[in-house]
Amino acid sequence: MNLALRRRGFAALAVCSLGAMLGGCAVSGLDGLTAQQKAEAHRVEAYLNTPGQISGTFVQNGPQQNGGAGHFTYEPGALALDYIAPHAMTLRAKGTHLVLNDSQSGAVTRVSLSRNPLGLLLHTPVRFDGAIRVTDIRTAPGASQISLAQADNPSQGLLTLRFLDQNDRLQLSSLDGVDARGNHVIIQFSDVSAHDIAPKN
Repeated sequence: MNLALRRRGFAALAVCSLGAMLGGCAVSGLDGLTAQQKAEAHRVEAYLNTPGQISGTFVQNGPQQNGGAGHFTYEPGALALDYIAPHAMTLRAKGTHLVLNDSQSGAVTRVSLSRNPLGLLLHTPVRFDGAIRVTDIRTAPGASQISLAQADNPSQGLLTLRFLDQNDRLQLSSLDGVDARGNHVIIQFSDVSAHDIAPKN
C-alpha cells in the first residue's frame, strides 16, 4: 500500500476542482422534498446540532485501497479521528479546515474544507435551508439516510450520512463521501455513545 496515499486517506476528499463542468440551476435546502422527508431532515439537524459529544470506534475504507481504524468523536462543528491502524495518526476537522498528523512519518497535511463534502457536516449549526442542499432522503424500518451537497455547486461532491433509528432515536452509523474527482471514502461507526438525541415528533 502506498504510504503517501494512505497518509492522505480521508484528506483526499479535499480535492475540489471541476472548472468548466460547473453549471445548472442551484436548488437549495429542502426544495423538492415531501413533508415527511422534510420532517426527517429536521430530525437529522437536531441530532447533529445537539450540544454534547458522540464517540465510538470507526473503520475507514478508501480512498482507493487505503483504509484505517480507530476511535472517533463528533460534536457540533468538529470531527476527530484517532487512528490505531494502519498506524497512529490523528485527524482533526473543524469548521473549514482539516489537519492530518501522521506520527509514523512526521508529515502534517492541512486541507481546506470550504468546498468539500466533509465540510457540510461541520457547519455550526447544520441547517438545510441555505448553503446545504438535501439531495435525497431514504427511510426503512430501523434505519435512514440523508444525502447532502453544496446548494450552489452540488457537483463538488456528495456526503451521505446513515443512521440507525431505534425507539424514535437516531444514531450515526456511517459516513459516505465522494469528492469532485470521484475519491470515495466510507467510514463505519460502532460502539457509539452519545448525548440525548432528539426523538421523532
